[in-house]
Amino acid sequence: NLLDDYLAKGFYRYRQLLFTTFYIDYYGVLHDVFWLRTDVTAIKFSASANKILKQNKKFSYTVSPLQITEEMETLFALYREYVAFEHASSVHDNLFGDSENNIFESYVIKVYDGDTLIAFGCFDKGEKSIAGILNAYHPNYKKYSLGKFLILLKLQYCINHNIGYYYTGYIGIGLHHFDYKIFPDENAVQVLLHEPAVWIPYNKVGKKGLE
Repeated sequence: NLLDDYLAKGFYRYRQLLFTTFYIDYYGVLHDVFWLRTDVTAIKFSASANKILKQNKKFSYTVSPLQITEEMETLFALYREYVAFEHASSVHDNLFGDSENNIFESYVIKVYDGDTLIAFGCFDKGEKSIAGILNAYHPNYKKYSLGKFLILLKLQYCINHNIGYYYTGYIGIGLHHFDYKIFPDENAVQVLLHEPAVWIPYNKVGKKGLE
């Protein structure tokens, strides 16, 4: 599967393209970044992960092929304003840009409180892996850690469908914004080194070892 192959080489989706990078410009400062993936076969949910799953049992969720809806766009607008999200004006812009066609096999997880959509997370699916692309949640539900909850639901999807890897994006050196990606089980996370370009267990180096 092409998506599996590109993800394994450190590529990631941006709209309808695949790209890779070893650094980002964050407010005028360059930071090294390292791509991460979770080995689903090795996952053992942490205490904090189990706590989130337990407290959010009262919410329902669905998993379905991606179709962008008005309620998703409305929720994303609230989320975007809340977190000062600068990279896309809408869900459609984030995933499609100027295109109307999706070259990826994409799915969306929707989380509901009763009939109210309170969070959603999009991911692309290959044969042996998925890539988490976009999460958004209602600001009024911040205390429920819905961003992390969506990560756990994507991992659960992988477990249920015998998918081996969940690609979560990158971690940034000198930044804390992306550290949440290792929370479900640090021991199951792998990191792609720059040189040589090989995946190794994250816990062998830790963030300090990547600096």
